[in-house]
Amino acid sequence: MDRFGRSPMLLIIAAVAAIAVAGCGPTAPAASPPPPAHVTTGSHGAVSVVLTPQGAQRAGIQTAVAARAGRGGQAMVPYSALLYQSDGRSVIYTVTGPLTYTLVPVAVARIQGNDVYLTGLAPGTAVVTVGGEELLGVQDGVGVQT
Repeated sequence: MDRFGRSPMLLIIAAVAAIAVAGCGPTAPAASPPPPAHVTTGSHGAVSVVLTPQGAQRAGIQTAVAARAGRGGQAMVPYSALLYQSDGRSVIYTVTGPLTYTLVPVAVARIQGNDVYLTGLAPGTAVVTVGGEELLGVQDGVGVQT
């Protein structure tokens, strides 16, 4: 037996055990953050993706305004705004509210350089030029946990 005896060692063991037991009590569940996006369907069947501010920042959303092309009501947008769905249909995301982006089917009249001339989209409409692929992925459920 050492010169200090067993009592100091027992005190240390008891203190460590008390600390360990104190950490095992019930804890409040951590509040989970809201999902970065959710999908809504409007009264006419229009599908929209609504992002949180953080979701929009992560997606890197950028927009532009569709210009009048001068022929039969065509609109001109940057080529980067044009998306294709899995069935081959051409679509554009339009800005329909704060952090709200609605999918609009369009028809491509022609592509000239970095510009796309469309029907089915009104000139003056704000469209998504960067981040549309992420919106389409959210809409299709890619990478979204439920």
